[in-house]
Amino acid sequence: MDLTVFTFSLILILAFANGTNDVSKAIATLVGSGIANYRTAIAWGTFWTMVGAAASAFVASAMVKTFSSGFIQPDLVIPSVLAPAVLCGAILWVLLASKTGLPVSTTHALTGSLVGGGLLAFGVDGLIWSTVSKKIVLPLLVSPFLSFGLSILFHPLMAMIAKRWEGLCVCIMPNHRAL
Repeated sequence: MDLTVFTFSLILILAFANGTNDVSKAIATLVGSGIANYRTAIAWGTFWTMVGAAASAFVASAMVKTFSSGFIQPDLVIPSVLAPAVLCGAILWVLLASKTGLPVSTTHALTGSLVGGGLLAFGVDGLIWSTVSKKIVLPLLVSPFLSFGLSILFHPLMAMIAKRWEGLCVCIMPNHRAL
């Protein structure tokens, strides 16, 4: 099998692994809350996953640009097996974490595989650690605090809006389920 076809097959497998972890959460919420039956929830999950996949083709270019350059020293030749190795690492971790019920992020799995594969292929000196710190470590450390701060800022506004809407029910479900 050609390496390009193999790599593309691994991308499809990673998409499947990601879907087994993410889509089921949305479907379970719809069914568990009584808003939809299984068939309707699966249809909604499929529809919105396809919309998201189509939208990501346009939106994800910045993320691809961020994660596709600047991690490896420019004078090194990247082996052709690095991409499949990174994909295999991410696939195995996402499937293992999903199977055991561990929380998992496919993006984190890919970045961890990228750094791990880079370390194995080029050693410690082969990676540009300032870029790894700036593009991976810093955002992972800052994002929880940033989201916490933003939630503190927006909570009073959301509470005020909710208080004004109190008693109103703009529901898409039968009244007996809304109570």
